[in-house]
Amino acid sequence: MKPRSGHNHEIPEQFRKYFWDVDPFALSLEKSSGFIAERIMNFGDQEAIKWLLTVLDTEFIKSLVADSRNLTPKTRNYWQVMFHTQKNS
Repeated sequence: MKPRSGHNHEIPEQFRKYFWDVDPFALSLEKSSGFIAERIMNFGDQEAIKWLLTVLDTEFIKSLVADSRNLTPKTRNYWQVMFHTQKNS
């Protein structure tokens, strides 16, 4: 997934705290967009979420909500409500 045009491919300094277990300088939106999005979606604050929604395509984020095994159930439910994509059980 390529980031939207006009955006830096690096994670902004204020959001690097969400990548405590990896080298945030080794991550780029172009190569690690799924991992970055999952981490921000699971642990990010409001500012991190706003940033994520400006740099990645909404359809890509929706596909993560539908297919990712790395989102917590609470996170997945939140995003399904936000995108009106809840599946009937």
